[in-house]
Amino acid sequence: MAPLPPLATVEQLEDWVQVPRGSAPVNTVNLALAIASDMVRREAKTTFTVRTMTAPSRLIESGVIHLPGPVQSVAEVMVESTALAEGSGWQLEGDSVRLLGRYQWYCGRARVTWTFGWPLVPMEVVGLVLDVTARACVNPKNLRQESTGQRSVTFASETLATSLAQVEIDKLARYRPQHSLTSRWGR
Repeated sequence: MAPLPPLATVEQLEDWVQVPRGSAPVNTVNLALAIASDMVRREAKTTFTVRTMTAPSRLIESGVIHLPGPVQSVAEVMVESTALAEGSGWQLEGDSVRLLGRYQWYCGRARVTWTFGWPLVPMEVVGLVLDVTARACVNPKNLRQESTGQRSVTFASETLATSLAQVEIDKLARYRPQHSLTSRWGR
């Protein structure tokens, strides 16, 4: 599988840290953006891309199938080898599929094909990636303070470098899937 692209661009980082366009060391910044993007994706437990998936064994609880989202569309719902029709057999309610008719109280398993994810990376997430990347690129030696002659610079944040601060972890919690791709029993 090909690596995912960074969640922010070099140009966005240059604007973020207020340096002239084209002045950033591209190789260093691309590496830092890739690392920060990977950290954010792992913490959020999402890729921030749109994907289509067929899950052959989604749990049905009282006629409801919970799907990891955000759900963009549902292409197929099959229960007991029967394809259900949208509108008469099931309906989409947020990130869940509600079964209708004879399956409305059904408990068991279903095969579902759905498209989910983020068509655009949320700007809050872009900002988090830029913050982490800026800390790594602007202060690569993890200094608290630096002095040269009469000039002294004190960095505003603690030396977090390429790690996520607790406030950033807290912000990413809203992007974590509420329902995993497998049941809690791993089936």
